[in-house]
Amino acid sequence: MTRRDQAESLRRIAGGRLVGLDPPRDRMVAISGGKGGIGKSTIAVNLAVSYAQRGARSLALDGDFGMADLNLLLGVAPGRNLLDVLDGGNIEDSLVEAHGIHLLPALNGSRRLANLSAAERARLFGKIDTLRSVFDTVIIDTASGVADIAMELAASATDIVAVATPEPLSLADAYACLKILSRHHQVSRVMVLPNMVRSPSEGDEVIARLASLVERFLGVTLVPLPAIPFDPAVAEASAAGVPLLEMTPDCPAARAIARVARRIDALSAERPRIDKEPLRLVRAARMSDGQEVS
Repeated sequence: MTRRDQAESLRRIAGGRLVGLDPPRDRMVAISGGKGGIGKSTIAVNLAVSYAQRGARSLALDGDFGMADLNLLLGVAPGRNLLDVLDGGNIEDSLVEAHGIHLLPALNGSRRLANLSAAERARLFGKIDTLRSVFDTVIIDTASGVADIAMELAASATDIVAVATPEPLSLADAYACLKILSRHHQVSRVMVLPNMVRSPSEGDEVIARLASLVERFLGVTLVPLPAIPFDPAVAEASAAGVPLLEMTPDCPAARAIARVARRIDALSAERPRIDKEPLRLVRAARMSDGQEVS
């Protein structure tokens, strides 16, 4: 199936003509941060829902290939996933629609997806890249840690959001993530999202502490986003398998995520558009040169 055929098939699945915002946006936002348990997956799902509620055709990509969990947050049990895509299946067959967005699921407990070779990453990333011409918004939930595939996915996005909580370990891991993105992927601009804060001042402290490290050792511009408060409704929505913005849209965390979505758009509009080279082409070029994809 050609890229054009795939796009047409996906448009039919998505319900016909794409509906965009005014003005239309072309978003590919990676949610990163290094440490597990900091709320990346919840933020990714609800950002996708937030944009969908505003009229965008939204896709959530589960970038934690071997430890997938976005399907649980959406309350769905996919019959197909990225492993089927890797084995030659059509990517549209693995898409799942739920709560107004589409999900491209990975597979929990897949050793193969967790340990892809450079050639497999190139092939899979090339197929994922076809979705950028179909969806207004692609939100990538990257895996915890700084493994090659997580950092590659983050660096491929038009915008990167580094999530950090007030915990010292979270700040240390966020810095490690920024270090890899800066030194190995030439990323120079990252948005910082404080999560699970108990007060506005605690959110400011998260940004200040991370900025003090980055300014001393890395050439990365940190752009602060509105902090998301600690909110018991987050755990309740996760347990129910319903996005927070649908289950309790007026709770403090849901309102904060909606503010974050608007702020990401505003910040993106303030800078010149930088078109990312397609993932497939980047990795194919490296492989043809005999270089390790890193």
